[in-house]
Amino acid sequence: MQNRTQTRSIVEAGLLTAINVVLILASIYLPFLYFIGLFLWPMPIALIHLRHGFKYSILSVIATGSIVAFTVDPVTAVTFALIYGLLGLAMGYCIKNRKSVLLTIIIMSAVVFISTAVIVKISGLILGQDIIKTMTEMIDESVKMAKQMYGAIGVPQEQIDSVLNRVIPNADIIKMIFPSTMIIYSIVTSLISYLFAHKIFNRFGYNVERIKPLSEWYVSVKLATAIFAIVLISFLLVLMKVNNSAMYYFNAQILFNFVFSINGIAAVDYYFIKKNMKGTLRFLIILMIATSPLSNLLFIIGVLDYIFNYRGLDYMRIRR
Repeated sequence: MQNRTQTRSIVEAGLLTAINVVLILASIYLPFLYFIGLFLWPMPIALIHLRHGFKYSILSVIATGSIVAFTVDPVTAVTFALIYGLLGLAMGYCIKNRKSVLLTIIIMSAVVFISTAVIVKISGLILGQDIIKTMTEMIDESVKMAKQMYGAIGVPQEQIDSVLNRVIPNADIIKMIFPSTMIIYSIVTSLISYLFAHKIFNRFGYNVERIKPLSEWYVSVKLATAIFAIVLISFLLVLMKVNNSAMYYFNAQILFNFVFSINGIAAVDYYFIKKNMKGTLRFLIILMIATSPLSNLLFIIGVLDYIFNYRGLDYMRIRR
């Protein structure tokens, strides 16, 4: 009986590993599938962990990485193993042990952040490739090409510089905001991956806890206090002229803006629902606002919603 169970585990883990390899190769060679593939890659690993435990899931990560190394390249294989393989393991562990949605997202985000930082460090030490420098060089090259293209059709140089400076950050700013960008990337990646897991794993009979609707998201007192403390400490470091304090303060501001902008989006979605607005229309309107100069309005709404608790979702505070 034990041998039959072990054989079944090996067969199922092998099939899911093969599916994962196909997903990775399809995402790499079919660019329009790439961004969807990023969030699907951890799924087979997490499912193996749920069905057969840690041993088979880690073997699947190793096997998938080895196949990708031979069929694509070692860098892609290491990236998969460290980021998406570990993300799948973390997801499977949290779901199997019935961790809360919030704790699951936090653990997954921490895994993505740490593994991405390791990838950046490995690239610098082993490959001699500075990812941040390479990225800024690519952006600089794109800016030069854009200036040449618009200059060739007669657009004034001052107008070109004005538009590009507003849209594309310079190399120094990119380096400065890299930590906060990694944090936001880690959270978004983990959140979307969890949404996929909820849709997929429930079909396999696993009761994956549902994330609250966007309209019910809010900034708790604990989260707001932590964000305020980070901003205040970084500001004090600037006043004290501590090395790299400007970078800390800049990243703290970005995180502050991100958190309360999301709260603003949730508040807007809440009031649209109260007006019986359809989901597609709500999404389109919010997307238009978020990608326009009016995006600062979402931040203001988020701050006001937190201060006055308009939606009354924070039971620890009195609704005003």
